[in-house]
Amino acid sequence: MEIIKHKMPDNFTVCDLSDFHLGSPNCAEETLEEVVSKIKNTKNCYLLFKGDAIEAILPNDKRYLHSAVKEGLQSPKAQADRVIEMFKPVAKKILAWGCGNHEMKLWNTMDFGKYIADSLGCPYGAYNFKIHFNDKKDNLMFKTYHTHGMGGLASNAKDEIQYEANRKAGLKHKLVKSGHADCIYMSRGHDHQLIVVEPTVNNKLYLTDDGEGIHQKYHQACSQNGEVIPPDNRWYATTGSFRKLYSKSGTFAIDYGEVVGYSPSEIGYALMTVQDQKLISVEKVVA
Repeated sequence: MEIIKHKMPDNFTVCDLSDFHLGSPNCAEETLEEVVSKIKNTKNCYLLFKGDAIEAILPNDKRYLHSAVKEGLQSPKAQADRVIEMFKPVAKKILAWGCGNHEMKLWNTMDFGKYIADSLGCPYGAYNFKIHFNDKKDNLMFKTYHTHGMGGLASNAKDEIQYEANRKAGLKHKLVKSGHADCIYMSRGHDHQLIVVEPTVNNKLYLTDDGEGIHQKYHQACSQNGEVIPPDNRWYATTGSFRKLYSKSGTFAIDYGEVVGYSPSEIGYALMTVQDQKLISVEKVVA
């Protein structure tokens, strides 16, 4: 696992991105370019990326269909070079660049995640990585954990409220069981879902007594840079995608996502906001 360290300003934001699938006709390239422009033009705005930058599906893959590969971007190398071109304007703002299962399919040929990171001159996080956010004096502010992820967030609930609750609980469970208990924020990609789970510790009631009577109190958030941060003190996210479900009418492209019957996914990412060296929020941004 990679451990990446950065000296940061006291106040900043981080766009936590994943799953571009560039090369697919369903990649929302224009929307992605708008996000890149926003990062470029916003002071103290950074990004981290967790894999599946490219579609990377070759003719020997059962999912391959020639019409489902964008013209001029048939090869993974062409797709990777387009990603590099797109993100060069913000290369110095990239905190970490990871890879996903689509890049992993081609590891016996080339590590395209590392190729993109090296070409952009940014830290390569591989499949799982942690980031140490340090202040200007190199003192630790907090740590975060990121993975592309594997498996899904399934739920058989018929009620929409329970369905959403199950997905949030599943997301939290998958990230907590990684064991990285010193991270205030944990995120994954892969799911093509945009979900944020906020800390719940401040809502938890406990009872105590003073020898004469029972009194109610509420748990308080702990230090963000402690050796162990209880699970209910952390933020969690699965950070959406930039791959639309349906192909543009008139292209006659048959996309594997449509065939399998995936649910529509929100195009977007998670946004971390840090004020006075503290992570104060993680919000989902629908792009």
